[in-house]
Amino acid sequence: MLLAEASAGTMTSAVGSLMDVVSTVMTTITGNSILLTFFCAGIVGIAIGVVKKLRTR
Repeated sequence: MLLAEASAGTMTSAVGSLMDVVSTVMTTITGNSILLTFFCAGIVGIAIGVVKKLRTR
């Protein structure tokens, strides 16, 4: 049981670290208008692709 507890703690720590990195990246992107433009353009492109695929079904 001790190994499972250690593994859960490691997983929790890893998820927390990943969330910190994502938060830092998103803060950087939203603070820079050029990065925000490229990020939003990518999201819009993905959304257009999804809508096209859904319409062809």
